[in-house]
Amino acid sequence: MTAAEREVKNPTWLGQGGFTLLELIVVVAIVAILFTVGLNKYLELLVEVERATMEQNIGIMRSAVAMQVAKKIVGDDLDGLGELAESNPMAYLAEQPQNYLGEFQSADPAAIEGGQWYFEKAGNYLVYRVKNTDYFQGGLAGPKRVRFQIDLVYADHNGSGRFEPKIDALEGLRLAALEPYQWLKKRQAKED
Repeated sequence: MTAAEREVKNPTWLGQGGFTLLELIVVVAIVAILFTVGLNKYLELLVEVERATMEQNIGIMRSAVAMQVAKKIVGDDLDGLGELAESNPMAYLAEQPQNYLGEFQSADPAAIEGGQWYFEKAGNYLVYRVKNTDYFQGGLAGPKRVRFQIDLVYADHNGSGRFEPKIDALEGLRLAALEPYQWLKKRQAKED
């Protein structure tokens, strides 16, 4: 076999056919960078899903409360509107979300797993316990959560600061957050 034939059969420019250490390091670095970027995007998507699901549930409950108000108005039971204030908005849904735990007399938020709803009977408010806490900012100390309550909307004619049926004009009900909160685009630093 001539040298030319050997070169065609086993070309020397292909080397040994393996990776050099430098090539291996470059490939591992590229894979690590892609993994990190992909993982961050995945986490951001999980947070967006949680935010959107929570807001969707709030919207559904607001609609259910509005339907209860309409039912009272059609039934000419305007005095009954006051009964809806501070009630459990989950009670007005035909089907409650799977992550609704029920009503508790006095629940410890730290004992509730993130991503769950519950109604706190002691304060008459609905609570959502946040799962992705690094992307959430709220006004409560302790475990990150949001509290909602059905409030009366009325014209306070005598300035007493509370609804008085014979004096004040009832305008409706609303499901509102008790404290301000916001979902963050970027992960916030852990608090010590």
